[in-house]
Order: sequence, then C-alpha cells, then structure tokens
Amino acid sequence: MTLFQIALWFYLVMVSVVFGAGIFEVFVVHPAWSRQPPESIAGFVGSPVSRLNLAAFWAPVSSLYALSALVALAVALWAGRRDVPLILSAACAVTALAWTLVYFRPAIQRLLEGAGGNTPAERLQSEVRQWLRLNLIRVALVAISWWGALTALATRM
Repeated sequence: MTLFQIALWFYLVMVSVVFGAGIFEVFVVHPAWSRQPPESIAGFVGSPVSRLNLAAFWAPVSSLYALSALVALAVALWAGRRDVPLILSAACAVTALAWTLVYFRPAIQRLLEGAGGNTPAERLQSEVRQWLRLNLIRVALVAISWWGALTALATRM
C-alpha cells in the first residue's frame, strides 16, 4: 500500500464515522431536543439521549476528520494527483468544521444550556428551526465529502 492509499483509507474511515454520527444526530438526538422548544429542550436535559457526551465525541472526531482530509489531499498533490472529487471532498470537510466552530457549536451551547435562557419562546423556536435547517446543509457537505473520498479511493485502487 502506498502512502496515498493509507492516507485516503484513514480519511474515508473518518468521514464515514462523521457522516454516520451526523445522520444519527439528525434522526435521534435533534428530534429529542427540538420538538417543541423551550419545553423539549428542558425535557432533553437529563434524558438518556442527553447523557451521551456528544462534545467529547465530536471534538476529536471532527478535528481528525478535517485533518485527515487535508493530509490525504496534501499527499495526493505531492504524488502529482489532482483528483477533483478529493479536492471537493477536502474543501467540504474544512468548510463543515469551520462552520461548526463558528456557528453550530456556540449556537447549540446557547440553545441547550438553560433551555435557551430568557429567550422568548417564539424566538427560541425560530432559532431552533434555523439551526436544524442549516444543519441539513452541513450534513450535505459531509455527504459530499464522503462521496469524494469514496470516489477518490475507488478510482485509485
């Protein structure tokens, strides 16, 4: 196995974990807290799903995801390979991580801690709907990233 194949396999594993966990959150975790804010947020705290330490999972996994994308891309470029799917995949991975750090992480902390604080219910519901819609775009970025990594691996093996 070449260095490129090793880097690409590691990246494919990481993007698969991120994609799978993102889908799990969309269908299991998000409905548990977003159903009818602020009541659903208050009910979410202390529930079995909320006891999953999502921050402890996502911090290293999302970092390794973006880093492995950049390493796979760097190794590919160093080897003289300019695979468009891999370039698109790495760009989506970095964009998803940056967007998470800038918007999603701070917003979810504010929404979930103290059930939105003193935010009026209508505004809180609006913010939750916006967060959920934007999250679907983020999941789509990860899906494109997964497709790009898989395509790059399939065309190079």
